[in-house]
Amino acid sequence: MEANEGRWDLSALYSGFDDPAFAADIRRLETMMGEYRGQVRRLEEQGTVLDAGVLADLLAREEAMWVVGADLHKFTEMSREVNAGDSQAVSAMERLKKLFGSVAGAVSLVRRWMSGLTLTEEDYAAHPILRDYRFYIHQELELGRHGLERPAEELLAQMEGCAGSTWSDLRGYLTAFAHAPLNGTEHTLTQLRGYIHDSDPALRKAAFEAELQCSKSIEGGVCFALNSIKEHVNLMARQRGYGDALSMTMVQSRMRRETLDALWSAVESALPKFHAYIERKAKLLGHTAGLPWYDLCARLGESEQHFTIQEAHDLLTSLLGGFSPELGELVDRAFQENWIDFYPRPGKSGGAFCRNLSNQKQSRILTNFNGTLDGVVTLAHELGHAYHGSLIEDHRPLNRTYTMPVAETASNFNETLVMNAAIEKASGAEKLALLEQRIQDYTQVICDIYSRFLFERQVFEERQNGFLFPQRLCEIMCEAQKRAYGPFLDPQCLHPYMWINKVHYYSTSLSYYNFPYTFGALLATGLYARYQKEGAGFVERYHAFLRATTVSTVEDAVAVAGIDVTTPAFWAQSLRAVTALIDTFLAMTDNR
Repeated sequence: MEANEGRWDLSALYSGFDDPAFAADIRRLETMMGEYRGQVRRLEEQGTVLDAGVLADLLAREEAMWVVGADLHKFTEMSREVNAGDSQAVSAMERLKKLFGSVAGAVSLVRRWMSGLTLTEEDYAAHPILRDYRFYIHQELELGRHGLERPAEELLAQMEGCAGSTWSDLRGYLTAFAHAPLNGTEHTLTQLRGYIHDSDPALRKAAFEAELQCSKSIEGGVCFALNSIKEHVNLMARQRGYGDALSMTMVQSRMRRETLDALWSAVESALPKFHAYIERKAKLLGHTAGLPWYDLCARLGESEQHFTIQEAHDLLTSLLGGFSPELGELVDRAFQENWIDFYPRPGKSGGAFCRNLSNQKQSRILTNFNGTLDGVVTLAHELGHAYHGSLIEDHRPLNRTYTMPVAETASNFNETLVMNAAIEKASGAEKLALLEQRIQDYTQVICDIYSRFLFERQVFEERQNGFLFPQRLCEIMCEAQKRAYGPFLDPQCLHPYMWINKVHYYSTSLSYYNFPYTFGALLATGLYARYQKEGAGFVERYHAFLRATTVSTVEDAVAVAGIDVTTPAFWAQSLRAVTALIDTFLAMTDNR
């Protein structure tokens, strides 16, 4: 692990872009896609009516393409994420985009054919692949109703390589290499953002000001990227008959709009308690005009805990393994088998993520580990994604994809396990510091995520009528921050450029990747409450819920754990557990 300099090992996929296996898989995928297109063309020419047997054959072909394509795409994507300037990765990604686009029209045509097919119980019994993909088929039928004519689908898919997701690539390139001076040294945007947790208030402020300067230097290019992506999505939502981007997201998420409305209704009711926390924090830090943005994540007291990679391994193996031995074993594998790329470096993506390699029954995690408890909690979060992946890796390939809302549940559950243990163990000033840190984390997934949702919704609406220049984007962001965080932020020190920092806005295929963080955090809070009440007997229900997330709607999967998310009641209950922490914090700091 140390000899590998804390970098992940991707050799389970390929040893590099010059690996003969990589080239061979590209050729295999090209062949399979060509055969699939040929089969669809023959069916079209013959006027063949789609029946159960033909559908079973086509799904088997799609399954095989998915297996090979997933490895190629993930290797290429992860290679680029740790080195934005990797020309081989950029070139390979462009080739894959065109390749995936070449089959989009044929897949869309098959989905339209499926809309006229009624499968019987005899069909499912005669074709095991149809039985295994019963839910998948139902979902594809729903998406297929929104498909365009084949030439349009093919054109759109092929244009992804020169438009569409290429705008996301531009944003990634600009943010990876943008830099600004701080204390006489050039820093990347990722490095500057990392100082938000620093113990030195002067450094936090200086880094924030440098971050704004750095963001402004690339605002033009990123602005065009955001406008182009949102116009693309608006166009697709209209053309496909969804009406708007949020309605399209709900269908893609396998989630009902009433569930999202119930979530935000409960959040809005709880916001005043978070505002009280922000007001108290500003007072404790000596701010009279409200809490400035650069102090949102300031620590009220310092935890003296600092972790090496080995110490993080030992702590997480113990804590997470205490909940589930299988989870502990996965954590150990992740560290020992170099699944994790730990440290920041120029050209590497900021933040953290996990990619499940279900074909290999492994995962890979990117983080920017700094040795703090925060860094350990981030590792726990991403290991939650890996654990989720391990519980669905034995599903058939096309049944291994969970949607956005449930994607953040296992990760937040892990965070809860680690932070609650840390708070319980601590005392005195350290206990207060950790309690405030936990509240701060919840404030991020409640207030900040709500502000991001409000921002994205407004951008989608305004983009229908014209281009949004950087100044307007900054205005919308500040308006959203004021509404979500309340009156106790310093109005002269908001973060107008958060739209540059968050990659979640920059996807043509996945919009509103913000509310899932709130959904996941509060769902995890509610699940943890069940675990506290039921003990070890709850663990298998939790596993059953995670397994169900790829083969059920959001509402049906959560029902496996005995939870109804369609009304505000469950969300309000979870939020009460959070606001109870705020009440404790307010009581502990009342005389300070």
